[in-house]
Amino acid sequence: MGLFDGVGGAAAAGGDWQKQAAEAQAMADKMMQDAGYGNAASDVTMANAAEMTATMGADRDKIQASADENNRILTIGSPAKATIVSKADTGEKVAGNSVYQLQLSVVPDGGKAYTVTKTEIIPPQTLTGYADGTTLDARVDPADKNKVAFGDKPFK
Repeated sequence: MGLFDGVGGAAAAGGDWQKQAAEAQAMADKMMQDAGYGNAASDVTMANAAEMTATMGADRDKIQASADENNRILTIGSPAKATIVSKADTGEKVAGNSVYQLQLSVVPDGGKAYTVTKTEIIPPQTLTGYADGTTLDARVDPADKNKVAFGDKPFK
């Protein structure tokens, strides 16, 4: 009696392996395409792997720098409310996420409203949270009132 005698064939062990592999490849292709790294995971080849890796690393660094700066402002900043007056897609993509220029009306606690332009990387899943007219908690950098971060406390 062999180790796999009771398995009962491919169907009992999980079905059509080729179909599952094709579905997994299609999901990987979609993820790569959504992230802005080509049309498919198969677009990453030995010939361009270094370039693709560098692009992915640069995108990661941009996202990390943005998060670090927002967290810095959230740590030291003064409370405010920021209302999104308008937004414009810059055409730049970072890891498949659009970069927007937001026109904000900022009202510091106890202060007067002023206008700021803020660049923000916005994933498509959260874009509805940035609708014109939306008012968000924010913090303002005490050294530069034009640097604003959304939120009321640091996230690290």
